Amino acid sequence: MNVLLSKLRTGSCAQFTALALALGTSALVAPAMASTFQLQSNTIILEERDGRTAFNIKNPGTQPILLVSRVEDLDGNDMAGNVIVTPAVTRIDPGQSQLVNFSLKKGMKLDREYLLRASFEGVSQKAERGMRMPIRQQIGFIVQPKTVAADARPWQDLRFAVDGTTLKVHNSGRHVIRIGPALTLQPSGAVATLPHPYLMAGESIELPVESIGVAQQVEIVPLSRYGFANEKALLPITP
Repeated sequence: MNVLLSKLRTGSCAQFTALALALGTSALVAPAMASTFQLQSNTIILEERDGRTAFNIKNPGTQPILLVSRVEDLDGNDMAGNVIVTPAVTRIDPGQSQLVNFSLKKGMKLDREYLLRASFEGVSQKAERGMRMPIRQQIGFIVQPKTVAADARPWQDLRFAVDGTTLKVHNSGRHVIRIGPALTLQPSGAVATLPHPYLMAGESIELPVESIGVAQQVEIVPLSRYGFANEKALLPITP
């Protein structure tokens, strides 16, 4: 198994990774011999109140796969180390499903939402000529505090200000805000682009804008907790 895990993590072929948290899931694309698996949904939500959640992965293929599951940080807060994944490594036979459990370490007290990345990497345990092509799917993982109620419109906590040719963006709330990266200033139509499709609770960022013109509002594409696009929204720019 150790040899197989080594091949799973390193691989012998060029691989392309596309993380798209805004849309939910991404895949490490591989040729026809790659194993595949189906995820229960495109986002996992772990409630502090419950302390754990279970997530289903199905192997619809004709070969057994070895699945490695992990949780990773998207910033420097080291929150992922407080989430226990079991089983971290498991075999899923053809047509069968496996529940992967995610648990918060005991004693954790949360004061805001966290957005992490759940990564699932699988490889067929049988392949022609010994070639095993891994496939990876990565999705959003939200940790929900019991002291912070879920909010269907957390983007209302966004605050915008303009300083010269810079757009200042601040998430003033305790929720993670999932948002399309393009921010359009109105009425000028100038566009600022976020480096990622989310803002962590309390996060601030400054974005350069060319030809900023007249800017009174910012048009955004807010995303749901599961990464699906909502209708566009207009938010004011603070004078």
